[in-house]
Amino acid sequence: MEEIGDIIIVLVFLLHILISFMVLGITLVLGRIVEFKRSALNNIVGITGISGIFIVGTGIFIGIGDSLHAYLYITFVLQLIIICLLFFNYRHFKKVGYSNFINIFSMILLITSYLTYVYYIIGSFLY
Repeated sequence: MEEIGDIIIVLVFLLHILISFMVLGITLVLGRIVEFKRSALNNIVGITGISGIFIVGTGIFIGIGDSLHAYLYITFVLQLIIICLLFFNYRHFKKVGYSNFINIFSMILLITSYLTYVYYIIGSFLY
């Protein structure tokens, strides 16, 4: 029976690391796609990228649990969906170039990714 417990702990740890690196990847890809004409908005994108690195770094240290819960699966699936949408958005960016639609949609994806990651961290901290 102890082997099953060890396997679950390893699975939780691997999913935790995968989710954290997904959010980090979304953060770094966003800086490559989004570019505004005003430098103040570009600074906001840069600050968002740095805050994403800090959020993921904090989440790695405090957001791990000992058992599998629904919030782990929900966060993992939502991050996969966000990565797929960001991939299609990036392909559209490569084809068309910079546009306001791409910028706004990418920022919405990033905010959604951050909110689901914060939900995951809070869930793993409480349970």
